[in-house]
Amino acid sequence: MALILGLDIATTTGWAIYDTDKTPSAIVSGSFKLQGATPFERVRYMRSHLPRLIKEHRPDFAAIEAPMEIAPRFTRAKTDMLGEQEQETTINSKTIAVLNRYAGAAEMAVMGNNIPCVEVAARTWQTIIPKTIKGKPKQRAKAFCDMHRIVSPNMDSRDACIIAMWAAGHCQELRMIQRAKEVA
Repeated sequence: MALILGLDIATTTGWAIYDTDKTPSAIVSGSFKLQGATPFERVRYMRSHLPRLIKEHRPDFAAIEAPMEIAPRFTRAKTDMLGEQEQETTINSKTIAVLNRYAGAAEMAVMGNNIPCVEVAARTWQTIIPKTIKGKPKQRAKAFCDMHRIVSPNMDSRDACIIAMWAAGHCQELRMIQRAKEVA
């Protein structure tokens, strides 16, 4: 038996608590929007809000989505000096820097409560979604949660549900902790 906390870290952070003694449909999930005008204020909010969530649910283990390491490219429409539309590709490295700050705050909140945890890349936890479910990642996550009858309020919390399910079935660190408890 384990209570697993899944976290999808972003400006709106998704969370899920999965009791492995119950079916996935019993997962409890939600999300919270980081409050504050600056990244520093939002990190402070994370550091005050997440420990309360941890104390309320008392998870045994946590799986946290790893922040992106490669700056994503964005395409946007731009009007040139003659008024004609053109496509421009940009890279927003600030996004990665800010998400890393949020992830660090979440990791410290979890570890500060002596909860063992792992960081898992999106491409890793998404592997538990069957390939027969087609679409973009958020559409696939919704379909997967619907398939398991998981009631989750939004896309961030759905991702957190799948992260927790991935940890329950595929995380070696969690298995080692559980085996150590069995032996003791």
